[in-house]
Amino acid sequence: MAASRQFPTSYQASREDFLGGFQKIQERWPGARLQSQLIHPEEGLQIDWIAADPSGAPQKVLIITSGVHGVEGFVGSRMRALFMDEFLDELDPENTGLYLVHAINPWGMKHKRRVTRNNVDLNRNFVLEEEDFQGEINPEYQLYDHVLNPDRPLRPLWQEVPGVIGQVTVNLLRAGVKSLRSAVLQGQRVNPAGLYFTGDGYEPETRVVMALIKEVFSKYQDALLIDMHTGYGPKYQMCIVNSPEEEREAEQLVGEFQYPLIRKADPEQFYAMQGDMVDWFYKYRRSAGLEGKFYGAGFEFGTIGGSIPHEFISLWNMIFENQAYWKGSLKGETKTRVEKILLEMYFPTEEKWREKALADCRLALRGVLSQEGYLAQE
Repeated sequence: MAASRQFPTSYQASREDFLGGFQKIQERWPGARLQSQLIHPEEGLQIDWIAADPSGAPQKVLIITSGVHGVEGFVGSRMRALFMDEFLDELDPENTGLYLVHAINPWGMKHKRRVTRNNVDLNRNFVLEEEDFQGEINPEYQLYDHVLNPDRPLRPLWQEVPGVIGQVTVNLLRAGVKSLRSAVLQGQRVNPAGLYFTGDGYEPETRVVMALIKEVFSKYQDALLIDMHTGYGPKYQMCIVNSPEEEREAEQLVGEFQYPLIRKADPEQFYAMQGDMVDWFYKYRRSAGLEGKFYGAGFEFGTIGGSIPHEFISLWNMIFENQAYWKGSLKGETKTRVEKILLEMYFPTEEKWREKALADCRLALRGVLSQEGYLAQE
């Protein structure tokens, strides 16, 4: 079957595929449980997960998540299916637990947006303590707020694009790439309708995931987390993104995992952010005094390209979609167009891209799971 036929195109189709895989897991982990937490009752949206604990003493656990940025969940769902088809039988159900989480941001996935219904970027919402939401974290963002979040309806793109290019170029020359990237991407608390809003407290989705992970960590000494994302990086080469909290350097892991592209989420190799989910896993384990082996990373499937011009194309796509969502558009077809552009940016239809993404995921899963000791030894 062609790769495009295997990618779900709606939240409901993705959820049905996820729920349909439960029986296969239950055959190997008889005590597996299918669990859920309702997030938006009026729309019937919930976070679903499969919890499969081993039949013997729990030694280690594999956690695979997707849909933190809702619209990215379609690719994440397909990559989870790849894991189920090709790697599930290589895990040892006697000592290895498995937790699969579907659509951490179900509202964003259903409505094909990155953010939650409250406009919160969940990957900026996982701070260690809720008091950490107090105070400003990114004062530089205010310098760019008028560029990132225009306070007017969206005009036809032929009128919008030149102005955005000019403003971005001026700010790029003034601040430099690293400074501008940091100011824009790390998260902000100054504009609740703006890009990369952290929220002013934990989102319901965040609370559900935090409670689940704390429960999992209380049962297992060793843990491995893989979180699926799309958008940033080279178009035809998935990048494994390490947390700054990971002690091993990216160059070391390239050799250990036998995977060609691994970067650390810092300003030098990728970009820095506050409230990242994988970072929270590391910080929580440390704050709770948990011992044992842990590795967490994002699988980032780039969709446009990794150059600076590509970064800014991605940025203005997000600007236009967010502007149309909050301020409307002078022409209805313009809003429809930017919504389609954003969807393509996080869920490409190109067959070549999808085939390469599957191949990269397969190679990365083999390398990470083998090196971290999760695949049964022959």
